[in-house]
Amino acid sequence: MSRLFWIAVGAAGGIVAYRKWEEVRDQAADQGLLPVAQQLSSQALSAVMTARDLLGQSGAAGGAR
Repeated sequence: MSRLFWIAVGAAGGIVAYRKWEEVRDQAADQGLLPVAQQLSSQALSAVMTARDLLGQSGAAGGAR
């Protein structure tokens, strides 16, 4: 059951990433590459920080092995 859950999570993540990529590609064509690259790097940093916070919270709550 958990394997099916993670497959579904991965599929949903892939769809979201594909749609985001199309959005970024179109935005880069309109605005130019440098502003879009700066936005992507800040969004990626934000996502990493959020993931670290979430993983830290689950580890502190006893969710880690």
